Amino acid sequence: MEKASKLWRLLKVFTLIEGKPGIGAAELAERCETSLRTVYRDVYLLKLAGIPIYYQKGYRIAPGFFLPPVQFDLTEMLSLAMGAELLSRQKGPPFPRGVESAMEKIYAAIPPGIREAVERESVHFTPAWEPTVDYARRLPVLDTLEKGVEEERSVAISYHSLSRDEVTRRKVDPYGFLFRSNAWYLVGYCHLRGEIKIFKVDRILEAELLGDRFQLPEDFSIREYMGDAWQVLRGEPREVEIRFSPQVAPYVKESIWHFSQRCRDCEDGSAVLSFRVSGLTEICSWLMAFGGEAEVLRPPELKEMLLERARGIVEKYSS
Repeated sequence: MEKASKLWRLLKVFTLIEGKPGIGAAELAERCETSLRTVYRDVYLLKLAGIPIYYQKGYRIAPGFFLPPVQFDLTEMLSLAMGAELLSRQKGPPFPRGVESAMEKIYAAIPPGIREAVERESVHFTPAWEPTVDYARRLPVLDTLEKGVEEERSVAISYHSLSRDEVTRRKVDPYGFLFRSNAWYLVGYCHLRGEIKIFKVDRILEAELLGDRFQLPEDFSIREYMGDAWQVLRGEPREVEIRFSPQVAPYVKESIWHFSQRCRDCEDGSAVLSFRVSGLTEICSWLMAFGGEAEVLRPPELKEMLLERARGIVEKYSS
C-alpha cells in the first residue's frame, strides 16, 4: 500500500506540473494533500527518473517531453481487471477507494475493441477470495497512518493488545504496511517499547498525527525485517523438517507454503518438506490441521509444542 500511494502521488505531481507550468511547491503540496518536504522529495525522485523538471518561477517540464501512452493487450487488461476485482472485495479501505476510479480511467483510455473483449471474457474468470477484516470502521485511522508514512511524521495511537487484554497509548514512527494472514499490519518504531514493532491495524483504536518528524533508516526494509517469519510472528530462525503421509503428500506439494520450502519425495509416497522459519508458533498452528498425517522430524521443540496442544485437545474432549 505504501508503494502504491507513493506512485499515484508521483504521477499526480507530474500531471500537475505538466498541466500548469510554473506551479509552486506550496500549491503542489496542497493539491496532493501532503507536506512541502514530501513535494521536494517527489520532484527530486522524478528528476532521478529522467523527467526534465526545472524551476523557473515555479516548476516546469522541458518542452517536447511527454510520457508515452501505455498500450494494453487483452491478456494484460484481463490481469488488471481480475486484480482490481480481488482488491475491491476487501471490505472497507484501503483499496476500494481507489480501485474503482483507477479502473474507470484505464477503461476510458483503451480502445473500445479491447474494452468490450475484456468485459466479454471476464465472465469466464471468477477469482477466489478469502474473507478479510472489515476496514470500513478504521477509515480515519488508516488515513492518519498513511499520512504519517508518506510525510515521515510520528503518530500517537491507542492500541489494544489481545495478549494482555489492555489498551495502551503510545508514540509510533510509522515505517510502512504489511499484508499477512488476510489482514493489514503497521510496521514502525514504538517509543514505548524502544524497538520496531508490528501493530495489527484493526486493533488500533485511535490514531493522531503528530508534529514530530522522523527519518526512515536508509537500510531498513520491511521484507528484511520480517526475515523468515512464517506469517507475522518473528523469532529465532530454525530449520524445520516435516514428513507428510502418502495420503496428504500430493496436496501439500501442490502449494508453496513458505519461500524457503524444499521438498524430498520418499519411496513410500510420503514427502519431507523442509523450511527455515523464524519462530515456531505459527507453523505449529498450521501443522495442527494435518493431525496424524504430519510428523515433525526436527526440531524437538516443535514436537513438544504439538504434543502439548494435542494433550490439551484430548483432555478437553475426554472430560
